[in-house]
Amino acid sequence: MWTAAWVATLIWRTFHVFYSGSGATRLMLRLGFTPQILARRVAERDEQAVAQW
Repeated sequence: MWTAAWVATLIWRTFHVFYSGSGATRLMLRLGFTPQILARRVAERDEQAVAQW
């Protein structure tokens, strides 16, 4: 998962341009990126096999 602080740090290290966490979030949204949350389980999970286990 990418956090706003991590993106801001990456921008600084790559381009030497400072963004705050909120600024990095606004930049990512303008570029078409949306916040993503990790799923806690595999998308291809076989519920029937799990139930048998």
